[in-house]
Amino acid sequence: MRSKNHAHNPITGLYGIADAGASGGDPERMLGWLLEGGCRVIQLRCKGWTDDAVLITARRMVSRCRAAGALLLLNDRAHLVEAVSADGVHVGQGDADSHTVRTLIGPNRILGRSTHNVSQIQQALPAADYIAFGPIFQTSNLSTPKRTQGLNRLRTAVHAVAGRAPLVAIGGISASNIADVRAGGANAWAVIGAIANAADPVEQTTFFVNVT
Repeated sequence: MRSKNHAHNPITGLYGIADAGASGGDPERMLGWLLEGGCRVIQLRCKGWTDDAVLITARRMVSRCRAAGALLLLNDRAHLVEAVSADGVHVGQGDADSHTVRTLIGPNRILGRSTHNVSQIQQALPAADYIAFGPIFQTSNLSTPKRTQGLNRLRTAVHAVAGRAPLVAIGGISASNIADVRAGGANAWAVIGAIANAADPVEQTTFFVNVT
């Protein structure tokens, strides 16, 4: 296990997700919105895509992120991180254990883990560079149905993490509830639909970047 310095952990503020489904099959277009709006932590999420398709898209996206000074993480595909020179990976509860993931991505890349209760948080903390918790609110952007956690459980999750890693709130976050999410103690907020479905996705990205 590597030692982690969370004081300099880059996972903070808007955590943009360039989601293939939400973007109508074009996560690179969504990446453009996120980068133009100032987002500098982005996850590529391509549920149902082949590895070859993810490789092609991720390589182009890594290049664009490098030019903008942004991080690109892959969703689930730890075995592709090295091949595309991504900055890390985000894995769920049903994915490989942290030792296996760390072996695949190497010691210096970011490892994030989705959690849905305190037990999962405690299990993930020793190896994860950040903890994602949710879904906080109802959302259609789920690969499998999950219980909505709500703001009270978000506060419980923040207490369980106790500053040992950044906590990313995820699920149904919008302009109307982001203030509550921040008040609940989240270090970062993952957003898909509120940006992808906005009349002006770049403007909406900038809004979430500038939340304090």
